[in-house]
Amino acid sequence: MRGAYLDASWGAVHVLTAGKASLETGLPALVMLHQSPLSARRYREVLDGLSAFCVPIAVDTPGYGESDPPPDDWTVDEYADVAWFVADAVGATNPWLFGRATGAVFALHAAARRPGVAKGVILHGVPVYTDAERADRLASFAPPWQATADGAHLRWIWDRVRGEYPWADPDFVTGLVRDYLDAGPDFAPSYRAIWRHDLRDSVRATGEVALLLAGSDDRIAHMHPRAVELIRHRSAVVVPGATDFFAEQDPPAFCRVLREVIEPRGAMSA
Repeated sequence: MRGAYLDASWGAVHVLTAGKASLETGLPALVMLHQSPLSARRYREVLDGLSAFCVPIAVDTPGYGESDPPPDDWTVDEYADVAWFVADAVGATNPWLFGRATGAVFALHAAARRPGVAKGVILHGVPVYTDAERADRLASFAPPWQATADGAHLRWIWDRVRGEYPWADPDFVTGLVRDYLDAGPDFAPSYRAIWRHDLRDSVRATGEVALLLAGSDDRIAHMHPRAVELIRHRSAVVVPGATDFFAEQDPPAFCRVLREVIEPRGAMSA
C-alpha cells in the first residue's frame, strides 16, 4: 500500500493505492469513496487484491482521514467532483467509480456530473432516505463532539461507535474512533450534504449502474430494496452475513465480487 497527496484548490486530497498498481499496465482505474465519517483506511485490506484486475485509488473525502477540509459546507456536487479531480490528476480517463454509503451517493452523483464518462459504477449500501428521514437526520443524528479536559469526549465517541456496531471488537472500534477524531468535532459536513440532496436528481442524470451491493447484516440493509427500486442497475447482490465493513471482514470475497463486475464487460450504458 502507498499513499499520496494531491494538491487541490481547497487543500490536499489524500489517496491510498496498492504498491504495485499502475495505470501503465492498461488496467482500469477504480476510484473508491468511503462512508462517513470514516476514511480510505477502510479499504486498505483489499487494495492488493483489487490490483490484480484494476488500479484501486481509495480517496479520503475532504475533511476526513488525511484530506484537508473544505473551506465551508459543500453540496453533493462538490463532493462528487472530488472523484473526477482524483481521476483527472492520475490520468484515468474512464475510471470505475465505487462508493460505500455516503460515498455511494457521491459516486452516483459523480457519474451524473459527467454522463457516460465513467466506465462503470458500483454502489455498496446506498442510503435512500425518505423526506421525513432526511429532515430527522439533519435535526439530530450527528451532533458535534467537544474536547474536554477529562477526555469524556473520547468516551462519547467510543459509545457512539459501539452503539452503531455492537458486534465490533475493541481493536476494530479503536480504528473507527481514530477516523472520528481525524474528522474533528463537527464530523457531519458530508452527512449534511447528502441529507440536503434529492437522490432522484442523481438518478435522473445517471445511466445504468453495474452493481448495487449490500450485506444482509448491514446497518442500512433495509434501504437496499429502496435503492433497487430507485436506481437503474444491471445487477443487485446481497451478501449473506456481510456488514458495512464487507471489505475489511472478508477481503477475498469483496475482491471476488468486484472482479466479476469489472473484468468481464463492465460498462455503463447511457
